Amino acid sequence: MLSFKKKIFSFLAISVLAYCAQAELFRVKRTVCLEITEKSASETKKCGINDCLAVKFPADSIFIQGVEITVKIPQAVANYRNTILYSLYSNVSPVPTEKGIDYSGTEIYSGLYPGQLSWSIAVPLIKGNTIKSSPYADKTLIAEKARGFVLLRNQLAMKGVPQSVLDAEFEVSAKAILTDFGALKVNVGADAGEYTVYVDEKPAAPNESGLILLKPGKRSVSVVSDKFRNESRSVMIEQAQISELNLDLQSVAPAVRVRAPEGTKIFVDGNEVQAGEALDLEAGEHLFKFNLGGYEVTKKVTIQNGKSYNVSVNVDASVKEE
Repeated sequence: MLSFKKKIFSFLAISVLAYCAQAELFRVKRTVCLEITEKSASETKKCGINDCLAVKFPADSIFIQGVEITVKIPQAVANYRNTILYSLYSNVSPVPTEKGIDYSGTEIYSGLYPGQLSWSIAVPLIKGNTIKSSPYADKTLIAEKARGFVLLRNQLAMKGVPQSVLDAEFEVSAKAILTDFGALKVNVGADAGEYTVYVDEKPAAPNESGLILLKPGKRSVSVVSDKFRNESRSVMIEQAQISELNLDLQSVAPAVRVRAPEGTKIFVDGNEVQAGEALDLEAGEHLFKFNLGGYEVTKKVTIQNGKSYNVSVNVDASVKEE
């Protein structure tokens, strides 16, 4: 007999015939509910032979690719191997609750608990999952992730078993099987306009949730825009976690400030401006005019995108001893 620590994964398959099967009505003695998240496993509960087990998880999770159900099999059941059947259902109605006993659904997989004290069932939930195969495995999609639960039903597979088997209870728990990728979220502000994100020098488009899914590791991230200066950063992507990159994009428009003595009237291209304020000017040639008393100074200045300029005028008094 295998020890408790021995874990055998049974991957649940959906066959073409199973999909063609009619939904059935069934009643259970009680519904046992377990809840899991990406970061936490469920508590351990007890589940009887005529009960069903509902494992619930966040339906909008991007990192859950499957559910692992661990069952500790009572000695009485292990002694009578292949007497208890577990079945997986799809199209279950109503949504399972601890008060529910009557359901309808389509059985898409069934198996027998073996003659050992521990058994693990891995339920794939997404296409392209990376759950490892085994001799028992068929990584066919179980297409109910969007509903946020999987339903497993226990029932007697044969008659004539002793009362100790009928009264036996399994200890059950569950946890999420996480994807082997992480996600990047780039935050650049609401007024950033159009921009392109490059990861390791390749364009990377976010999904509907604004996330870029990536393999774990150190990544080179660049944000490129016609209106802002290009920004590059290194970001560490971790498995099943969202890494956020916050950027304060700097405009590529020329940065121009004017300095002049107090009382000077300043004009740029005929428009009066104030000394010290940042000017919103396009790249190209501009005419600066300074009026102080009866003096006027003009200067043509050519400015370029991505550069900063300080335009100033000074008036000095010259003193000569006779």
